[in-house]
Amino acid sequence: MPDIQKLLWPRSIAIIGASSDTRGLRGRIVQIIRSHPYQGAVYPVSRSETEVQGLKAYKSVSDLPPTDLAAMIIPAKFVPQELERCGQAGIKAAIILSSGFAEEKGETGPALQEEIKVIAKRYDMAVSGPNGEGFANTAAALCPTFSPAMDPGDVPLLPPAERTRGQVAVISQSGGMGFAFFDHGRPKDLSFRYIVTTGNEACLEASDFAEFIIDEAETDVILMLIEDIKNPATFARTAEKALRAGKPLIVNRLGASEAGTRAIAAHTAARGDDAEYRALFKRYGVIESNDLDEMVDIAAAFVNMGARLPAGHRVAICSSSGGGGAWVADACALAGLDMPLLDAATRASIDVYLPPYGTSQNPVDVTAQAIHERGYAEFARLASCSPNVDGVILVVTGRHPRFLLEDRDHLVALGRESKKPVLIWSYTRPAPVCVDLLSEAGLPLFTNVHNCARAMRAMADYRAARETFLKG
Repeated sequence: MPDIQKLLWPRSIAIIGASSDTRGLRGRIVQIIRSHPYQGAVYPVSRSETEVQGLKAYKSVSDLPPTDLAAMIIPAKFVPQELERCGQAGIKAAIILSSGFAEEKGETGPALQEEIKVIAKRYDMAVSGPNGEGFANTAAALCPTFSPAMDPGDVPLLPPAERTRGQVAVISQSGGMGFAFFDHGRPKDLSFRYIVTTGNEACLEASDFAEFIIDEAETDVILMLIEDIKNPATFARTAEKALRAGKPLIVNRLGASEAGTRAIAAHTAARGDDAEYRALFKRYGVIESNDLDEMVDIAAAFVNMGARLPAGHRVAICSSSGGGGAWVADACALAGLDMPLLDAATRASIDVYLPPYGTSQNPVDVTAQAIHERGYAEFARLASCSPNVDGVILVVTGRHPRFLLEDRDHLVALGRESKKPVLIWSYTRPAPVCVDLLSEAGLPLFTNVHNCARAMRAMADYRAARETFLKG
């Protein structure tokens, strides 16, 4: 296996095809790299410019100082010869952002892709792509991509340390969709270590990157968007490693429909066997999802609650809104979760605080009055003590910050001390300060009720699959 470390953690990077025109992709990749505090050297390679965006430009790869990684954004027909020059110059890794290879009709594109494979093997180069969108390594502040999701803005690459419970990696054959996970997840305070887009996978495949990330042991959850699995044995080995390590793989395998199959064939020339994939996924506890936000929400649940996965499918629901509790109950039923009555002792401990029109059955209708008097956290804590349940879904309104802010210390304690997973659904759009508070408390916040229920079910199923697998 070529050294993926050279690709994802280069001390220097050459941009082959770099441009000063930031309106085009060749200029944007330089602009985005320079907009983040990457500490390595950046070498633009351009035949027409002596300086690119304030950096000295080199006419040829052969003129470069020692370089770890080449990022190519040049016409497809020139890629093989430039990759050959990289190999001769001792560059051990490359990402090829250019399109026009196996996804093209006719013989030329596929032939160029075969040349890439031969050259990479000859020089033992770690090559990602072609037809990819680059990657991001947030720990190194390195973003060799033209994705607008990596433009600097109000949301930094990483959340504050006090809000970080674990790290997520994304591996996607689709470039645009790969960075979409980051775009959807960072506002939820998810910490992304890597976003890797693999394109046509002429050389390195999604499974290769996943195996590297699992072996590195710095990432807790891996999100994968795949169009096919070129080497099922590699995927199986990677999935087994992930399951043994307790690192969930959350996967959307595109192309399950006839129209989807046509789309991915045109996109990356991928093919796949749906039945074979599903058998692999079931064997190794892979979590399947076909919704972007659901995948991000499930990842957030694992990052925050992965050390206390539910032992079964039994859930307690606590809500200040009777209608909200019923809505969650219906979502839980659709997800295959059970909502048993709480035991008598737990009900008695809750009833002490409820007005006559509340109920401590399940869902627990706490009522707004009780929330005003006791806050949210206490009722989730009491419900979690019931031996009849394996997890708790707490229904809140995050629209007005006061109720959650006044309950801050108890929510932080709940997130730290609860022995069972607690997920929170806000039936109103939460205020940013509430998002920050719950993130700091380590309590995953959902704005989609079905994603909340699905996350609880996914955690329970994953725990069962892992325990069964480890028992042999």
